[in-house]
Amino acid sequence: MTDKRIMKTRKAVHAAMTKLLANKPIEEITVTELAEAADINRKTFYNNYSSVNAVAEEMEDELIMRFEETLSRIDFDSLIKDPQTTFNTLARLITSDLDFYGNILTNRNQVFFLQKIISSLKERVMTLYADQISAEEELVEYMLDYIVAGMVSVYQRWFMSGMKMDIETLSRKISTLIVYGLEDLLEEEKRGGA
Repeated sequence: MTDKRIMKTRKAVHAAMTKLLANKPIEEITVTELAEAADINRKTFYNNYSSVNAVAEEMEDELIMRFEETLSRIDFDSLIKDPQTTFNTLARLITSDLDFYGNILTNRNQVFFLQKIISSLKERVMTLYADQISAEEELVEYMLDYIVAGMVSVYQRWFMSGMKMDIETLSRKISTLIVYGLEDLLEEEKRGGA
């Protein structure tokens, strides 16, 4: 199979997996069902994957890699001085595949998938920025838990509310809240900040 055909097959399998996960937990998805949804036969599926879980792992790895690539381009000092740019970058990543991210963030069948991704992302952030943060590691882990849980919750609400607010405005507000704290955010609101 040529690289182009492999990529086309994998893209179809990922899209089918996303659709199936919208209606059922991963444990209930069969190879036959996934192959049919991707419009491929079982032999083609097994030429590319060993199981449904292998597809999920590949999707998790790709998602984490995308976030890691984004995070690795962000200097920690820049994050502190200009958090909006960082959060806008992350927002663009989310809007690049709204169906996929919306499904992961809002579907109760995705809880395990989401938790695995969050754990991996926190681990990568600790690795990327550990030498730039002067607080003790345990405190950093608490702060990271707080920040990540808050961000996930905000983006979940954004998807569930029909994405009414512009994501860049939302990202700016969240970045201000996370980096400068509630007081600065409320001060910005009093000053009439958009």
